[in-house]
Amino acid sequence: MRTHGWRGDPPKSDDEARRRIIDATARCVDRYGARKTGLTDVAEELGVTRATIYRYYRNIEELIKATSLAAADEFTDRLIAHVAPFTEPADILVEALAFTIERVPVEPHVGLLLATGRTASFGAEMLSPIAIRLTRELLERLSIDWPAHGYDDAELSGLAEFLLRLLHSYIPGPQHRRTAAEDPRPFLRRWLVPAFAATHPRDRVRSAG
Repeated sequence: MRTHGWRGDPPKSDDEARRRIIDATARCVDRYGARKTGLTDVAEELGVTRATIYRYYRNIEELIKATSLAAADEFTDRLIAHVAPFTEPADILVEALAFTIERVPVEPHVGLLLATGRTASFGAEMLSPIAIRLTRELLERLSIDWPAHGYDDAELSGLAEFLLRLLHSYIPGPQHRRTAAEDPRPFLRRWLVPAFAATHPRDRVRSAG
């Protein structure tokens, strides 16, 4: 790893370099906005050349994605803490999705892909196997006894995909910004809760037998 640049304080490893690049990207987004942030801005923030950034990220899209993903764990921890006071599974699900719907468009890092206007690629990423797996892992961290509610491995993955599709439908486009009055909870209680509580057809067959 090259040691010149970095404002006289070069990283000690490639992992540290990537972390510092992501941190610098986040600062640039806060300062300039996501649409106007480019690799040159990040390089100047770090005191390195664009070539240094290219050693770790192929383009600004890849860097933006990495920056948003870096915030995923922290966002998940906040979400889990936010729903901790709720005890009923349906309430936990509604509040978890409502919290995400409200925070994603305005979070400086979690909503980074949305802020750039790259919603087409973001939509594809949202429904990727990796996104479904990560959402399922989040669901498994919630205080819900999934087997007791009829959810096996396949059903839980299906629920993860369903929630991602709902989230995607709530993402505001570039011509629309959600207002505080647009509370998603009434809609989610009316339609998400019955979907969550619905008995799977194979369970009805077992009950009939």
